Amino acid sequence: LFLTGASAMVDVVADKVGWVNIAYIGTAAALGYFVDYRFFVALTSWVHYLKYIHQYYFRGATGNMKLYKAWQRDVLMYKTIALVNLGFIYTAPYVGAWRAGAPMPALDFVSLGMIVSGYFVSIAATEALGIDGTYFGIELGFVKADYCFVKKFPYNVFPHPMILGQVFGLFGIFKPPWVHENWPWLIPVHILLYFAHMTQEIYDVWKGDPWYKKKN
Repeated sequence: LFLTGASAMVDVVADKVGWVNIAYIGTAAALGYFVDYRFFVALTSWVHYLKYIHQYYFRGATGNMKLYKAWQRDVLMYKTIALVNLGFIYTAPYVGAWRAGAPMPALDFVSLGMIVSGYFVSIAATEALGIDGTYFGIELGFVKADYCFVKKFPYNVFPHPMILGQVFGLFGIFKPPWVHENWPWLIPVHILLYFAHMTQEIYDVWKGDPWYKKKN
C-alpha cells in the first residue's frame, strides 16, 4: 500500500511539476540560498520567455495535447515564479520596515498606478483570448480561429495589449529607487525579451511560412 501511494505521488509530481523543473528550480533555489538570492532571480525570471520563443519558432507541440499542456504548465509556473520575484523585490522595503517596527516608506502612487493599469490590460487581454488562445493555441492547432478573431477590449483599443500592458507594468515596478538601483538589470531584461517575442509574433517568425503570406 505504501509503495502504491508513493508511486502515485511520484506520478502526480511528474505530471503537475515535472522532474526537470524540480531539478532546475531546486538548483536555482540552492544557489539563491547559499550563495546569493540574485542567482535564483536570474535563473528563474526569464525562462518562460525563452520557452515562448522556442515553442513559437519550432512548434514542437503541434497537434500533441500532452506536450502542449506540459509546455503550458511550464511557462505558467516560471511566469508565476518571476512575478513572485518581482513582488518580493518591490515590497521588500515595506516588509522590512514592518518587521523592524520602523516607519513605512512612502507609497509611490505613480508606480502603483502603472502596475495596476498595465497588468489590468494584460489580464483583460488574456480573458479576451482565453488561456489556450493566449498560449499559442492557434499556432499549434488547438484553437480553430483566425489570427485577428478578437475584436473586444483591449484589442479594439491598441495592438499587442497583453505584452504592452505588462511592459508598462514592469516600468512601474522599475520606477522606485530600491528596484532600479539594486536591480538595474532585472526589469530591462524582462522588457527586452518581451519585445523580442512581440517582434517574433508581429512578423510570425518561425521555421515555416508566416501566416500573412499563407493568407495572401
